[in-house]
Amino acid sequence: MIETTIFNLLLYASTLLCLGSFAALFSIRWPRTNQYLAEKEAHEILSQKFTRACPKSISFGRSQCMHCLHSLSWKDTIPLISFILLRGQCRYCSHSISSRYWAIEALFLIACLPLFFLCSSTYQLLLTTLIISSLLMAAIIDYEHQLIPNECCGLAIAAAFFLNIGTVNLDSSVLGAIFGYGIIYLLRELYLHFRNTEGIGLGDAKLLAVLGAWLYVDHLFTTLLYASLLGILYTAVCHKKERQNIPFGPFLTLSGIAHFYYIQL
Repeated sequence: MIETTIFNLLLYASTLLCLGSFAALFSIRWPRTNQYLAEKEAHEILSQKFTRACPKSISFGRSQCMHCLHSLSWKDTIPLISFILLRGQCRYCSHSISSRYWAIEALFLIACLPLFFLCSSTYQLLLTTLIISSLLMAAIIDYEHQLIPNECCGLAIAAAFFLNIGTVNLDSSVLGAIFGYGIIYLLRELYLHFRNTEGIGLGDAKLLAVLGAWLYVDHLFTTLLYASLLGILYTAVCHKKERQNIPFGPFLTLSGIAHFYYIQL
């Protein structure tokens, strides 16, 4: 059992803010690294010289201001607190700090904090936090770049399986992952066959596989239905006259997390 003391709650909340801070950084560096590797591979296939400098590693390298490029110290990168103390401005160039950073940190706090009161053990709390954090990170990158990192899906689905090892739900978790991937894959192939164009990416198939492994096969179709309705609503309200590809990952993630909390009630 988790001891619900004020200290433990503050410790968990601080951990969530740090995860959000890492996600904000990861969602910037991962697409850059992914694009760099893709361009490098393309040049190698074409036997062309590739001189572009490698971007900063995802997990290493000091953070810096996006405007003056000054390296930031630890006191400039404390989640939420630094933004408040600096009044939303860079300490070195006084340029406004994007609200994107604190918004992602707050998102992780809001999405995961209820787990502290719902999970029955530290083991369950850690793995469920890992699943939701990975889903949020994938959703952010998909929303901004229409890409879903394999790292996020792999980490989340592994956590979902570990969460069910030794329980009667393991079979349902495995079936949920298989059916989740298979549903999107089948829809993609059908759309490609009849419309001769790709309507949905395999990244969404991996994301639905994660949700199937986490929420089990019984809740898979409900989650997909809610995600589809959210996507239709978003398209109707925000993209009435525009015709463009809209990422489905954020709707899957929102639907999955909301449905998880619903079935816990």
